[in-house]
Amino acid sequence: MARFHFIVKIVKVFRFAFSVLGLLQLSFNKSQKLYQHKANCCRFVTAIFIVLILFLYNLLSNAVEKENKLVNDLNIESRPANSELRSERFFSIFIFLSLVWSWAKKNQLWNLVNEAQLTYKQIKSLLGKHLNLECSWLVLVYSIFLLLLLGVFGAKSLYYDLPKLVDEQNIITLDGLLQLLNLIMGLPRLIIVLTISLHILYHLMNASWLQSLIELRLHRNLQLYQFQLNILIPSHKKLNILAGYYFRMCYICFLYMLAFRFNHFLQYCVFDSNQVTHKTQYDLEDEAIWAGQDIDNLTNPRDQLIKSLLILSWHLALVMLLLASAYMQQNEYLRLMQESWNFKTDENNSEVKAFLAEKSWKGHTFKRMDILDIMFLSGVSICDHQPVSICFLTDRFRKKNPTYLNLDFIAGHFRLFFNVVISSGIVYFAQQMELRKLQEYLQQEG
Repeated sequence: MARFHFIVKIVKVFRFAFSVLGLLQLSFNKSQKLYQHKANCCRFVTAIFIVLILFLYNLLSNAVEKENKLVNDLNIESRPANSELRSERFFSIFIFLSLVWSWAKKNQLWNLVNEAQLTYKQIKSLLGKHLNLECSWLVLVYSIFLLLLLGVFGAKSLYYDLPKLVDEQNIITLDGLLQLLNLIMGLPRLIIVLTISLHILYHLMNASWLQSLIELRLHRNLQLYQFQLNILIPSHKKLNILAGYYFRMCYICFLYMLAFRFNHFLQYCVFDSNQVTHKTQYDLEDEAIWAGQDIDNLTNPRDQLIKSLLILSWHLALVMLLLASAYMQQNEYLRLMQESWNFKTDENNSEVKAFLAEKSWKGHTFKRMDILDIMFLSGVSICDHQPVSICFLTDRFRKKNPTYLNLDFIAGHFRLFFNVVISSGIVYFAQQMELRKLQEYLQQEG
């Protein structure tokens, strides 16, 4: 119970953060012992503030690029193009799309929370003190690893994004203002990171819930077994569809951000003599001379490479943790389905007789009922209780017959994405090799 309570405390912290950011505002009703959705006008203030941050960041980044272009055209000094700045502008678009989706679909998140608490209340009233929610040590390790990733995100914002407002003459520059706004941009980035983290916690809590149901050993209690068939398993599918619909946009945008991070990392690598190495100061000077830029303003390539690698690794670790948590939930779900198909009644058939009397099935005797008999007499569809992959992303959300993408399909898509990234990396390294040979040839000719 202590391990599960640790995850619940993390979710409560997320509840406070989501309430402040205007994504979900809940209040606890002590009389009914349920959470209620009570939205207030404060959520609009947060939304307007974050949209203004994104707008000002794009406005200042455009101003910086125009200033650099003007300085280069007037030959005052040579300022190289800032690829990281352009990447951050693309990131701001993805962040804006995910924020708008989260704010617009906040009712789906509330439906997810409400459905979960109503299901818990039903099984709590049925089991009472016999319900013991607990999770495995692996779930606890995943939750601790998530906290470490969030801690690294905060440390990165404080270490790499600290602004330098003034130059050597103590004059506030436009680039300094952009760095300050980049630090404030940590708030919109925090929202998309919290949304992905909540998606991870959803899968971890579901895995813990399913583990607890497996430990109940319902095959000796027909009433609980019927409750599992009629309520718990359909509710689990409904929750997955709601979660897949709410977290869909955030997941897609985060994958695009991961692709741009990988592209930014490749810019500091070079393919030389069948080996992938980082660009040296000499390589950057050659590229600057080739582009007609000043070599005095070049930064240390090793520091930029380490920074890009760390940021890319962090994004990749968060996505891998999300898929690992979803796979843990799917494995526990398949275990529960396997246990469900192994139902056996008691030796005296007392529950069977009471069940047949309740259904008014007179003249029929069952020496030993199996799951097919119970599902047939209870009116439960066999197709809904097949061990299939769980819903991960909902394609079309409808009350009846929603379409969704299961976890196995998404994992295959992720492997395909990695193949595309690796192929793009090979093409990029080949281009770098050709450009380097061309530079060496031109230097020899000169």
